[in-house]
Amino acid sequence: MVYTRTGFLKVSLSKGDKLYSTRRKPMLTLTEDTTRGVHDIIWSACDAERYRMQGYDGYHDNCTDNMHKLLREAPKENFPDFHITDDWVPDPLNLFMNVAIDHRGQLDIRVPTSEKGQFVVLKAESDLIIVTSSCPQDMAPVNGGQPTDCDHRRRRRVKVALSFDFDAVSHWLGTGCHPNNNMADYSSGIFAGQVGAVRLLTLLKKHGISDKVTWFSPGHTIETFPETARAVVDSGAEVGLHGYSHEGIYQMTEEQETEVLLKCIDAATKLVGKKPRRYRAPMYTIRESTVKLLRQYEFLYDSSLVHHDSQPYFTPADPPIKPIDFSQPASSWLQPTPIASQCYPEGMHALVEIPCGWYNEDMMLLQYLPHLANSNGYVSTRVRGSGSADFDFIFPILMHPDTSGMAHVIGMAERVVLWLKGWGEDVEFCTHEQIAGSWSKEKKNGKGGR
Repeated sequence: MVYTRTGFLKVSLSKGDKLYSTRRKPMLTLTEDTTRGVHDIIWSACDAERYRMQGYDGYHDNCTDNMHKLLREAPKENFPDFHITDDWVPDPLNLFMNVAIDHRGQLDIRVPTSEKGQFVVLKAESDLIIVTSSCPQDMAPVNGGQPTDCDHRRRRRVKVALSFDFDAVSHWLGTGCHPNNNMADYSSGIFAGQVGAVRLLTLLKKHGISDKVTWFSPGHTIETFPETARAVVDSGAEVGLHGYSHEGIYQMTEEQETEVLLKCIDAATKLVGKKPRRYRAPMYTIRESTVKLLRQYEFLYDSSLVHHDSQPYFTPADPPIKPIDFSQPASSWLQPTPIASQCYPEGMHALVEIPCGWYNEDMMLLQYLPHLANSNGYVSTRVRGSGSADFDFIFPILMHPDTSGMAHVIGMAERVVLWLKGWGEDVEFCTHEQIAGSWSKEKKNGKGGR
């Protein structure tokens, strides 16, 4: 804290103040403070010798040893080895510690002014490793005689799961198949493969998020538009499967479904250079056999269901829900539907679900599909944002090169990106795999059941 003290010419931190390193670089800013604003930056961290000097017989927990112990035991894959020796003395920030300088120039430790439930918010100004220790001092008034555990929480962030379903011509072959489809319909698919996708790639690169998004590409698109498919990979984006010809699940037998999945795995592997682990069902048409296949081929996640609309969860092994047969007695359907648990699936492959649905996408609102009754295509492209919350959640947004790549719509796509980026550190763009991987690891390690 030496450069913080000399920079501010005071011995206590206040809201808006920055903490500086020994290289005079800003490390942290105190952005919010619900206390009376007494936070010491002069008192040294206690150690075992400090307690012996106070007359304590034996070993007493202390902040210096707490820090060294944590750094020694921290997972090496998460923290570098700083080669900090046990005799290294930390210069701490003592949050909530009430230290005054009296009229004789002596330091006076007083009872803290903070109360239970009060907190501070610190904003990191650089990459940091922060070690916190609840002060165990019970031989001075620093804790009011009552050492208390301290809770620290990182600032909650909204994870934006921005994805693109690169349907192109495949849409018109599978779920969009219709006897009246003609050259004009297929032409819009060619536009998506040759123009719309390229425009979106340019937009994403412009705003520095091209490697923080996910493209779900049908096998037909990968093989029909190889140059654009390669450009997606070269942008750093994640690539997931999305059927071959955008097949609806009930357009196929289970045998055909397996054949299609294997073909798509092969096409994506040749494109990306490794076996894909990501999947979204065309038009969100998915059934129990699909989930079984994704588990069998060890996919990391699926993004087709909405058991929750803004949190990941483990894809449940729900039994088929059967429609009512009204030709039978009412007693045949007067019973509840069994719903499987979304907890960690013991004994089977853990398939994560990243939610996405009709209300997260652009196509139904902004593209006219002549043979689909509920498409629009003429609604306003003005977008308004309502804000973010103080807790972690996933914000899934789905765009299509067929739709958002059009000249009159891409401006809307850019406004959405700018609106999200405008929230600063409250928002983080992530690939679906980043979200699914970190969430699955947390749950596997026992941090919550869902």
